[in-house]
Amino acid sequence: METTMERFDFEKTVAYLKTKNPDYTERSITFHNEILRNGRIELFYISQLTDRAALTESVVKPLVLHCSSARKAINAQIVIDSIIYADNCRIESDSGKIEDFILLGMVVILFSNDKQYIVVNLKKVEHRSVPTPQLSYTIRGPQDCFAENLDANLSLIRYRVKDKNMRIKYFEVGRRTKARVAVIYIEDIANDTVVNEIQKRIERIDVDGIGESGELQSFLLNNKLQLFPQIGLIERSDMAYYLLLKGKVMVLVDGSGIALLAPKIFSEFFYSCDDRYDNSFFGLFARLLRYAAIIIALTGSSLFVALTSFHTDVLPVKYAISLSEMRSNVPFTALIGASLLEFIMELLREALLRVPKQIGSAIGIVGAIVIGSAAVSAGIFSPLLLIIVSTSLLASFAIPDYSLVNPFRLLKFILLLFTGTMGFFGFTVFLTFILAKLVSLDSFGVPYLAPWAPFNFYDFIRTVISNSATDPKRPNYLRTKDKKRKRE
Repeated sequence: METTMERFDFEKTVAYLKTKNPDYTERSITFHNEILRNGRIELFYISQLTDRAALTESVVKPLVLHCSSARKAINAQIVIDSIIYADNCRIESDSGKIEDFILLGMVVILFSNDKQYIVVNLKKVEHRSVPTPQLSYTIRGPQDCFAENLDANLSLIRYRVKDKNMRIKYFEVGRRTKARVAVIYIEDIANDTVVNEIQKRIERIDVDGIGESGELQSFLLNNKLQLFPQIGLIERSDMAYYLLLKGKVMVLVDGSGIALLAPKIFSEFFYSCDDRYDNSFFGLFARLLRYAAIIIALTGSSLFVALTSFHTDVLPVKYAISLSEMRSNVPFTALIGASLLEFIMELLREALLRVPKQIGSAIGIVGAIVIGSAAVSAGIFSPLLLIIVSTSLLASFAIPDYSLVNPFRLLKFILLLFTGTMGFFGFTVFLTFILAKLVSLDSFGVPYLAPWAPFNFYDFIRTVISNSATDPKRPNYLRTKDKKRKRE
């Protein structure tokens, strides 16, 4: 979008800024020299966003000292070259941008005898120190993660990746919030198509404001109603650097402690931070458990409904008789009972997310025991159904990436409905639909089910089975420029 540059008028600009917003702090400095008898320098800034100690020492004191001499010339170029001590400053001339600079936390220095002005970056925003991970805790490895300050997050990445080819491109998103967004990648590794596509989607965003990476994520997706996550979320800086070296592109938003990673495929949601630090065999065993866990979480209750309501003939006779006896003592059909118990478990899970962390675990244990025991004793649910639903809930907690769990929580109820009305036929139809949907997806051009579909033996071994930091090559599905990770 083209913008026209507004000519700078000192008196009008100063008068406008003084009356525009009471949050703007003004500091006036007068000077006299042979050219101008009553010259003025006006400083405008927002005190809550400015390092006032640095402003006084590096800007105000040098200006006052220089202006106390009656013979010294002064203008924007002289000030920036030889007077102020601030290193992050520049000269501007478009008066239409002055207020934007102030709102960003900059100090604007105006001169009555110059059409140009100076912008000094002395921004100081209160933020947390480097926190410990909350979503991806690991026993081994570093315990630092991203905070809500973009500069602090970039420093964590720079600390680990000292590569001259790492590129950080900045964007300003939001007409009102003007949030800083950084796109980070390694130029000689990352796929240019992915990098360019992410940057184009960010540039197309035209909205009042973006305050968190989750809001930005929805704008980066082609289909905002897509159920399965196609962009990764990460809070650990050690994983961020590892994925950058793998060929990923990372997006950070100022004000958010969660980074976005693209492209993201289905198998990567089962990868834990611990897998990088443990033996490959232990990592493989853990991943197999997680694959089994997602299947149990999705299908456990539905299989129970199918076997007890439609296909009792496939069970041994004594088990079929035992199931019939248990069902005769409960007032609900298998479908209603399973759906109701799943709903109670989801309600319990949601409640645990809202209560204080100090009492959350106690409430979870006591609540599950009390509700389960009372429901079985009252004959509302069968003991076997309670065991199956509880196991399904426990299995869902085994998935390292919580963003994959949420879609399967919803799909679980839909699968229950299909199975409860059509038996194994409905069970098979809906699972086929889910599989077909997964096959049709891609994440910025990368097949979502890679390396399974399309199948690539090398990627399958290295991504699904090994997934080790010592792998000599990067995955083929990422189509990176530099294929080798390890030199001979």
